[in-house]
Amino acid sequence: MKPILPAILATSILAGCSQQAMQPTEQSMQANEQTIQYVKTRKSDHVDNYFGAQVPDPYRWLEDDRSEETAQWVKAQNEVTFGYLEQIPYRDEIKQRITKLWNYERVGAPFKEGNYTYFFKNDG
Repeated sequence: MKPILPAILATSILAGCSQQAMQPTEQSMQANEQTIQYVKTRKSDHVDNYFGAQVPDPYRWLEDDRSEETAQWVKAQNEVTFGYLEQIPYRDEIKQRITKLWNYERVGAPFKEGNYTYFFKNDG
């Protein structure tokens, strides 16, 4: 038997034992059953001309981030999004897990700005 085959088998067995079975829970099934009523988005007839090629851009109006219409559209989208996210029953557990994984002490690479050298530090 080649030496790599036992290593692959051992790794596969350990990987299978270390993870919980991913079976749908009642909470996840309830989250999937929700119907989302998305905001209607206006389409325009705007067409860009790129070196002779006509490219439709029906959502160009959304690029104007100072427009009142865009602000209202973003507000409506946020209401739908946050309304959905706030209903997820296991959201706090996800947040705690991500915080646990991300929030550790670390120091970034130093960099120079003028005559000074700086670095970023996260205390965890």
